[in-house]
Amino acid sequence: MLESLTAGVIVVGTDGRLDYANQAAAKILRQPTDRLVGRAASEVLVSLEQIISSAAGTEAQREVTVTLHDGSSTVVGFAVSAPSSMGTRTVLFQEITAVLELRRERDRLLQMAALGDALPSILHELRNPLAAVTSTLEVLVEEADDSMREYLHSILWEVRRMNLTLQGVGGLARPMHSDRHVAVDLAVSEACRILEGNATRLGVKLSAEVPTLPLLPLDWGVVSGIVFNLVKNAIEACEDGDSILVSAILDPDDTFVLRVADTGEGMTPEVLARCRQLFFTSKQQGSGIGLALCQQIAESSGGSLDIKSTLGDGTVVTLAVPLHPARNSRAASG
Repeated sequence: MLESLTAGVIVVGTDGRLDYANQAAAKILRQPTDRLVGRAASEVLVSLEQIISSAAGTEAQREVTVTLHDGSSTVVGFAVSAPSSMGTRTVLFQEITAVLELRRERDRLLQMAALGDALPSILHELRNPLAAVTSTLEVLVEEADDSMREYLHSILWEVRRMNLTLQGVGGLARPMHSDRHVAVDLAVSEACRILEGNATRLGVKLSAEVPTLPLLPLDWGVVSGIVFNLVKNAIEACEDGDSILVSAILDPDDTFVLRVADTGEGMTPEVLARCRQLFFTSKQQGSGIGLALCQQIAESSGGSLDIKSTLGDGTVVTLAVPLHPARNSRAASG
């Protein structure tokens, strides 16, 4: 019966050595049963002292990280029976590494959901004071003498970087098209200049090729937010010696095209297939929001977000948004 169980079972004698191990235990511990029987419990799972304390405790199951015979490690949850008439104790255990990963992912998603509820009010409370500070600093820079202007420029630059970060976090909640015509080329160039310091600190060359464009009916903040997310992802995928090129053009058919190409680590086909899914991330501290929001804003604006990536060869992300989506769709159907 014990051999039919999918959970590992070992029987530990009063001397702390294994009297029995089933096939599931051998599979989890990466060793055949004949190498497990007779060995000290502390060498393959947990010590006899831990087993006794677990049996006497109130917890039904304990968790422990086990170093396996091949040098790798895994996390197991185990429960211990009361001692038999002969003093032996039976330990039932199971690998729970995958369960812990799911638990961490659940906690991350719950935290992101809580952040999403509070984010709009937080952004509103931060944007207005930062806008006031920015306006004041811009006036002071113009009026200050040379000795102070450099310091004020540094402060203004940091405030603009904070504003750009806020646009990257929450700016994409607005439509990309706007009734106002703005200098989108300046929005792209300024975002790149602000992020250049982050790239330089990592030894990554960030450059922008953005020609002078006519004023376009696009939202400055949304464009800045898209640039922030795409370039930030590119920087995180690069290492010392890599480069990132940002370009923006207006096609003859009045389509605004933004392109971010990096020479970083690239993505596996599996990650590439899922990278636009909300909350999906391959990074330890990633949120999984940036690309999903860029995809959403591209589609809602009648455009597209194309991502090409090869592991080891970098990534190219191309955002294409028509300035007049209704007109373009009629032309395509005709």
